[in-house]
Amino acid sequence: MAIALKRLTVRGPGVVAAEVGFDRLRNLVRGPSDTGKSHIFDCIWYLLGGSAAPEHLPESAGYDSMELVFTHGEYEYLVRKAIAGGAAAIFVRLDPVHAADGAPNRLEPVDQDLGELLVKLSGAGGKQMLRSRSERGPVTGDDLRHWALLSQPDMIAKEATSGTGPAAPKRVSSFSLFLTGLDDSAIELYKTNSEKDQAAGKLALAEAELARTQAGIPADVDRESTVVALERVDESLGMLTTQLQVRSSLLRDLRLQISVEGEALGGAATRLASAKSIHERFTLLDQKYSNDLARLGATDEGIAFFEALSETPCPLCGTPIEQQIDPGDLKPRAPMKYRDAVAAEAEKIRELRRGLQQSLAHEQVRIEGATAEVRQLTWSLKNLEEHETQILRTAAVEFDADPRQLAEEHTRLSSLLGAFDEATRLKQEIARLEQEKKQKRTALVRNSGTHDTEVGKLAREMLVDWGFTTIGSVYVDAAVCDLVVDGRRRLSYGAGKRGLFRTALTIALMRYALTQGHPHLGAVVLDSPLKAYAQKESPDDTDRDIPTATVNESFYRWLSRWDGPGQIIVLENEVVDPVIARMLKAIEFTDSHTHGRQGFYPPRPSLLTLQPPALPAQASDTDGTDELLD
Repeated sequence: MAIALKRLTVRGPGVVAAEVGFDRLRNLVRGPSDTGKSHIFDCIWYLLGGSAAPEHLPESAGYDSMELVFTHGEYEYLVRKAIAGGAAAIFVRLDPVHAADGAPNRLEPVDQDLGELLVKLSGAGGKQMLRSRSERGPVTGDDLRHWALLSQPDMIAKEATSGTGPAAPKRVSSFSLFLTGLDDSAIELYKTNSEKDQAAGKLALAEAELARTQAGIPADVDRESTVVALERVDESLGMLTTQLQVRSSLLRDLRLQISVEGEALGGAATRLASAKSIHERFTLLDQKYSNDLARLGATDEGIAFFEALSETPCPLCGTPIEQQIDPGDLKPRAPMKYRDAVAAEAEKIRELRRGLQQSLAHEQVRIEGATAEVRQLTWSLKNLEEHETQILRTAAVEFDADPRQLAEEHTRLSSLLGAFDEATRLKQEIARLEQEKKQKRTALVRNSGTHDTEVGKLAREMLVDWGFTTIGSVYVDAAVCDLVVDGRRRLSYGAGKRGLFRTALTIALMRYALTQGHPHLGAVVLDSPLKAYAQKESPDDTDRDIPTATVNESFYRWLSRWDGPGQIIVLENEVVDPVIARMLKAIEFTDSHTHGRQGFYPPRPSLLTLQPPALPAQASDTDGTDELLD
């Protein structure tokens, strides 16, 4: 969907706003030089995202801001920028301005870059274009303006329509997008200089790494022999591993038996020590009982000896026996009581000793059993250990290769094989980087199909309507984004025809793009398309085979019949027939302070005294560029 310019306004404090309105289809702003027509073109360019503000005019003193209103579908957009520069303020509201109840629709701010907004509204959002053969980017507002806003210098210039310099490739790409509807997202990009430099650096590193790797490979060794040698080492290591696994299995079972036998021997030794300890304690107790019996026997003998003695006074002092001891002890039954007690105690000890003898005999049996078990387990454990030693000694004899040497040889051969593989990989990488560094250059040929022919037909129809009835063929050379008229490049014609042919190309491109649903801004602004052809003093007289009056009238009449698609705004010097002017609802600038509209800016009495004197007639411009303000 295309946009349509609606109104251009320049404002300032304390001054009457300068304003010009536009019809949705066709517009003509006509007047002599220095009335502000090219200034209008510059304002539109600036308000559609151009970076250069319009040049200051005496009439523009006191004005500080500009506004451009355009519609897109059911929405109306307003773009406001300061003449001094800065970012654009964008607003949007539903169109028409007044709702059904008569209340005005409010302007809402749009938080978006102006160029991005125009690209989106033109249908070019998300499209990719080549900025160079090594860079791709989105469509920009500059691309839209270049193919929709045509100044008079651009019309008559003898250079490519895409211009020159770094912007030319993307303008060619955007022309192809408007012509065919196809962008450049499928085109393979060339490497940038930075990427080529990176590839060259990687190539140098890969070559240095290859040289280092090859330096570590002996000259008399190749990969095949290394693989064979490594297989032999792997085989030897495999046999050694198998033998070790078998020996390990045997030793594992044997050592398990040794562990079991050792634990059993430890238990038997513990039991033997326990039995011996208990036996020794019982033996010591038996000795104590024997000593107790001997002491009791001696006591009994002493009592018996006492009984046999006669009662005799003390031989020293003659004291009677009754006075020396307890008389009760001298009774006949007293010694007998002592002897009975000694006998009872002796009998008790003998009974205990008989029980102790049984325990001693039991412990002795335990000692003998434990001793036999320890002896048996010690012998069995010794045999197992001797068997283990024999297995280890046999394994050492069977292994005819040194495991350490095999491991070292395997490591060396593996490293050598890795070096061969790394060298192969580096060679492949070097070959790839060399190709990447070279990158074959191919011509970029976009397939325009029949689109160029169709646009050429539209351009020819217009040129015939403009009076160039003798033109036989017109087609678009998509490679240079220009017309070829009757087999001649457009740039080979004189300035007047160059301008008109370029005008035809610009309008035909818009019409075809909108008809086919291709991206396009949707409005064309043309600054003085007829002026160069109408110049009477021009080196291009030989190319003026159709009378100027015929071309002017035919052009204006054709413009009055324009019904789209798209909007055409023409800013022109050449006089228009009053009847056609009424049909076009043309805006006439008179360059007069007494009648009609003086120019774009309203007249101010304070400026009338400042107007410079009129130039002599012979000093007027002859190349059609005096009204261009930029």
